[in-house]
Amino acid sequence: MPLENGAPVGGSRWLPLVAILIAATVIVLMAYACTSSAGQAANQEAEPAATHSENDPDRVTFVAVGDNLPEVAISEQADAAAGEAGDGRYDFRPLFAPIRPYVAQADLAYMNQETHLGGDDIGPQGYPSFNVPDAMADAVVDAGFDFVASASNHSYDWGLYGALDHSCDVWSKQPVAFAGTARSQEEADTLAIVERDGIRFALLDYTYGLNGFERSDVPPYAVNFIDEDRIRTDVARAKEQADVVMVAMHWGTENQTEPDADQLKYAQLLADLDADVILGSHPHVIGPLTWIANSNGSGHRTLCAYSLGNFTSHHDAPHMINDLGGMLACDFVKADDGSIGIENVSWTPLVMHEQEGAFAVYALKDYTPALASAHNVLSEEDDPIGWMKQTSADVVNSLGDSFPIDAGL
Repeated sequence: MPLENGAPVGGSRWLPLVAILIAATVIVLMAYACTSSAGQAANQEAEPAATHSENDPDRVTFVAVGDNLPEVAISEQADAAAGEAGDGRYDFRPLFAPIRPYVAQADLAYMNQETHLGGDDIGPQGYPSFNVPDAMADAVVDAGFDFVASASNHSYDWGLYGALDHSCDVWSKQPVAFAGTARSQEEADTLAIVERDGIRFALLDYTYGLNGFERSDVPPYAVNFIDEDRIRTDVARAKEQADVVMVAMHWGTENQTEPDADQLKYAQLLADLDADVILGSHPHVIGPLTWIANSNGSGHRTLCAYSLGNFTSHHDAPHMINDLGGMLACDFVKADDGSIGIENVSWTPLVMHEQEGAFAVYALKDYTPALASAHNVLSEEDDPIGWMKQTSADVVNSLGDSFPIDAGL
């Protein structure tokens, strides 16, 4: 029926019918609103919050986590989650389910993939030479990660069997920017860059060395090693192509929370090159978070996380501190003059829940005493949650900073 000025054309004989239709429509809409509100309330915890950039186009929210280091037991859990055990299918999504809302709500998210995705011929392998099924990449993407670093001391585990090339093949087919290892010199020379809301982010990635191999044992393009000349060249090139330069460094001393001499040396080098963020991994424990000033007087400051700790792991001889990781969060904000600042820096402690068949990563503020009592290691401690809160605060701000620690009450 044609409308004119918002009212039906055709006379008063239609008015009773129109009134009935309007009343019915109102009732249906009210019922839908009630149902929709109830559904939203029921799913509030699982649904990621709206990103800041939706309301502020000049602000990009960012999170970063440490080493994704799944042992065989975690792959076995993924095998069981995907169907019949031993059928060659894996589902790692339950491993990340508790932490997914925090990752997915960020505009940009980073993690360090310490192990190869080397293919089914090798199969799941643990220490000392790791391998994880290809399905890990699907779970990483599903969790919301955008940047994946891969240069580590395990970068050539099974490398002689084609694992490095296979791993690069897998990641190249995913919607992530991948850095640290490469199949060719051309690939190694291509910067990992992601753009969000008009801000371009570059990721560089380096490791101190390889287990069981010298640098001369591997193709020169295959793994990025920490080298001052290369770092200088790469940072300068990245600054030409991106607004923000983030550098992943696989460095430090295992099980030591304090930065060692090499970490201090290269952190200052990166600060003097005006890199914006340093994302440390390898010690398998958390380290300090701090600002490092450019010593040449440029006024630039670099945000440095010396170690983000383990993201996922299952150590043969675990200690409580190995199951304590961290999530760095901050905002990148573009000023009117085009410069980029870093705001709202915070640290969220993470817990690697180690329980056969129930391995998962939790934010400490979501971790309950009931979960702790079922943990392979924490269950033996008097107050593991309190210890993790205090240790996070003590280590993260041990260099004199006062970053907020989001560990709950």
